[in-house]
Order: sequence, then structure tokens, then C-alpha cells
Amino acid sequence: MKKEEINLQEFNVTLPSPVTDARLLKNVFVHTSYLNEPDGAGLESNERLEFLGDAVLSLIISKLLFEKFPLLDEGALTQMRARLVNKRTLAGIAAELEMSRFLLLGRGEAGSGGEENPTILAGTFEALVAAVYFDAGIEQCAAFIDGIFSALIEGAESEPGHFDYKPALQELSQKTFKSPPVYRQTMESGPPHKRIFEVEVAINGQVIGKGTASRKKDAEQEAAKEALEKLKAIGKQ
Repeated sequence: MKKEEINLQEFNVTLPSPVTDARLLKNVFVHTSYLNEPDGAGLESNERLEFLGDAVLSLIISKLLFEKFPLLDEGALTQMRARLVNKRTLAGIAAELEMSRFLLLGRGEAGSGGEENPTILAGTFEALVAAVYFDAGIEQCAAFIDGIFSALIEGAESEPGHFDYKPALQELSQKTFKSPPVYRQTMESGPPHKRIFEVEVAINGQVIGKGTASRKKDAEQEAAKEALEKLKAIGKQ
């Protein structure tokens, strides 16, 4: 078994709906640039899966919003869906799932930071949605999406979703300071079954946000949220 296949199995077992078709799962991570590499010969890029995943995701999110908010009209539902299904949010989800670790990129794309490219990450997550749909059917795929998006849908009426904060801070930091935010775990406490993580985020060495949560990834999101609020407050002065 190739190293990349072992890695994919490590990723697969973390999913609430593991993909049983190994070839289909690998296809999720094949960026079109990889087809120009020697090991990419005979492979298919994830673009077709991305196309289908986009449609499946939009359908399922629309249904979830339709059922959860029976009093909202079409315009409000459309706006809520746009806040949930967009490049920033999907790239954030892909980052949370650590999908960048398994991307198969061409050398040029990899050298230019393709693993952190929001467009590539968002498309890879959409390809994963399509793979789950093909592998397990629409009902299991809907449960998969519901589990991932439930926290975002809760706040979709009025505020950014949980997964928006880190990508939003990344974008603002690169644009304003020409430097990415850096996250650092400052403390881990509590018993093994009830851990608490504290994380801080800094830009150019200056700490601008802190977060605490039962998962390190959630603590990073909280730190990013606080940082965004501080930066926006400074911008209004």
C-alpha cells in the first residue's frame, strides 16, 4: 500500500461517514495540476466531483434551512445559504478536517502555496461531499452535512459561522499586514475525557486574540473571532 493511501485511510476513519471506495476517496484529493506529474498519469482530477458536490451541498443546505426557518421568505433563505455555502466557509471546513495534508498537487501549485489556497480547499471539500453522496447515498450525505453545518446554521441569521473566523482572519491579515496569523497553544488542562485548550493568535509577533474550548481547533476559532473583533474596532477609530 502506498504512503498516500495509508494517509487517506487515516483521514477516512475520522469522518462520520467514511468513504468505502478507496479509488473514489483518492479522486477527491487529485487537483488538476497533479495530472501533469509522472504519478498523475491515468488519474482523473476532482473537478467533476467538485461540480456535483456543489449541487448536492446547495440542495441539502437549502432543505435544512427550509425546515429550520419556516417563517423566513425566499430572499432571507437565499442570503443565509450564501453565508453558509461560499469559498471562505468551505475552505474553513476543509482546514478543520485537515484536508490539505492529503492534497495531490503539481509541483508548481504546491510551491506557490496551493495547500492553503481557499479555492482549492473549498473545491476539495465539495468533492468530498460528492464522494459521500456516491458512496453512501443522499440520506447519509445529508446527515454528514448536517453534522458539519449544524453549528453554523444556528447563527446563520445574524452572524458569521464558526468556521468563518480563521479564514476571515487569514484573509484580513494577509491583506493588511502582508503576514499570516500564527496560532500557539498556551495551555492544556483537565482530565483526558474533558480537556480544555487555550490558544492565542498573533500577527507579526503581537498577540491579538485568545480562545478557550474543549477542542484545540475550536479554541483557534475563538481566538480568531476575538482577533477579528479587535481589528475591526481599531479600524473604526
